[in-house]
Parts: sequence; C-alpha cells; structure tokens
Amino acid sequence: MGPLRRKLMIPLILVLAAVSLYFVMRWTALERERLSVIEGALRDALAPVEKGITLVVNKAGGWLAVIKNYSRLQAENQALKEEVAALRTANIQLEEYRQENLRLRELLNFTEVNRNAYDFVVAPVIARNPSNWYQSLTLGLGTAAGLQKDQVVVTSRGVVGRITAVTPRTAEVLLILDREGALGGMIQVNRTPGIVEGSPDYRGYLQMIHIARDAPVMENQVVVTSGLGGIYPRGLFLGTVVKILPEPDGLMKRAIIEPSVDFDRLEEVLVITRVKEGIADAVPGVDAPLAGSPYPGSNPAASL
Repeated sequence: MGPLRRKLMIPLILVLAAVSLYFVMRWTALERERLSVIEGALRDALAPVEKGITLVVNKAGGWLAVIKNYSRLQAENQALKEEVAALRTANIQLEEYRQENLRLRELLNFTEVNRNAYDFVVAPVIARNPSNWYQSLTLGLGTAAGLQKDQVVVTSRGVVGRITAVTPRTAEVLLILDREGALGGMIQVNRTPGIVEGSPDYRGYLQMIHIARDAPVMENQVVVTSGLGGIYPRGLFLGTVVKILPEPDGLMKRAIIEPSVDFDRLEEVLVITRVKEGIADAVPGVDAPLAGSPYPGSNPAASL
C-alpha cells in the first residue's frame, strides 16, 4: 500500500464512522414498539447495576439527612418529653384542686344547713399514726384558731371524735372507733339508749352495748348521739345498725354499727366550736335535706 492510499484511508474511515453513527442515532431516536436484541440485552444486563446504584444513592442521602438532623431531633424530643411531664404534673395538680373543692363544698353546705345550731371551724388532717390508724389523728389547727379540749369533730357525714389535746397550732383527736372514746348513743326511731364504742371483733366498725334483750333494735336503724355525758350534742349521726349479736349472759345484746364516716379518707374535718341554744334533735344528712350526705341505705351485714 502506497503512501497516497494510506492518506486516503483515514478520511474514508472517518466518513464511514460518521455516516454509521448518524444512521444509528436516527434508528434509535425513532419511536419503536420493540427494542433491538442488542439494546434489550444491554438493558437487562445493566438493570441490576442501575438499581443497586440508585438504592445506594438513596440510602446514603437518607443517612446523611438523619446525621445532619440528629442533634436538632434530639433537642426537640427532649423538649417534648419535658412538656409532657409538665402537663402531666399540672393535670395531677388540677385534679387535686378539683377533689379538694368538692370536699370543701360539701363541708360548706353542711355548715350552712346547721348554722343555727353550731359554729364550725374547718381543720385539715395533717397526721395519722399507722400503728393506731383507727384511734387518733392530728389536725393542723390549735388554740390559735379557737380549738379547745373536748370539742367535737365531725364531717358532713357524721361524728369523727373529740379533741383530747391541743397546742397553739395542732390538735389531737380521739376517734369514736377507739374503745376509749365511748359515748352515749341511741336508736333514732325508738330512742333506745346504749353505749357506743369501737368494736373489738369487727375492725373499723362501732358497737352499741348494754341493750336489753327485748329492746326493739333491728338492722338498718339509724344510730345518733344521745347527748348524755356532756360532750357530744344530741342528734349527731353515728351510723347504721348492720348486725345484732346476743351477749353470753343472755340478758343483753349488742348492735354492730357501720359508721357514717369513712375514717380511711379523712382530709378535712369540722370542729364544733360552739353549740347554740335551742338546737333541734335532728341528724344532719338524715332528716335534714343535705345534699351529698346520705346515710347507708343498703344492708352491709352480709359483709361482716
């Protein structure tokens, strides 16, 4: 091959390559229903590679975004936790205020119904001894608020006990559940008298003793204070008879009484600081139309 022919071959090859490329571009640019065998094979071969590359790129982008926003998300999460804790605390406090408001409203209604009979002071219960839960409690008021020894302590539901010791800012209350806190009581409907004290064999209950065997005492009868003894005014609600038991001598019987007061849930009480003249023989919450102070209407004797 001479020099002239070699010089002509290079431009000829370039022209042929350009023409071939042109026709390939024209052929592949047109809309076609089917790809060529070569194009299909190439696409099938490259599809997994393209999918893997796309997945890696997407995952890498996501992780980069997470790393970039980690500090911000952590701060937002901590702020949300603190907000939730604050809202929970506020909700608990609001519920406490609501419960206290209900209790104080009930005490206020009681004082309004009985304002012509007694003067009251509202006192908080600040302490109870776990070893003698049903014997005594401590109030957060004392002589500075007008409290004195032997003043009677009640709630809107009935008698709690009497003050046995007092300081300027506290008062000790002996509960009627304590056998040392015995007081005079009577069956309201027929005036049958007896001594009411804490029951030794039914914890949390009272008992009326020294009842004649033939006395008309029955279950579901209301028991009130008799006024005998000079401390407790007459007609205060004590509880309801739930069981009658004979005494071993056969001459007397005793009545088990469910107290009208829930001694496990005492938070505020009323102290009677003065008994006014001419009070009626009535039981607050039984004869008086006092909302929220019903005496037990069911027969709980079956639970004893």
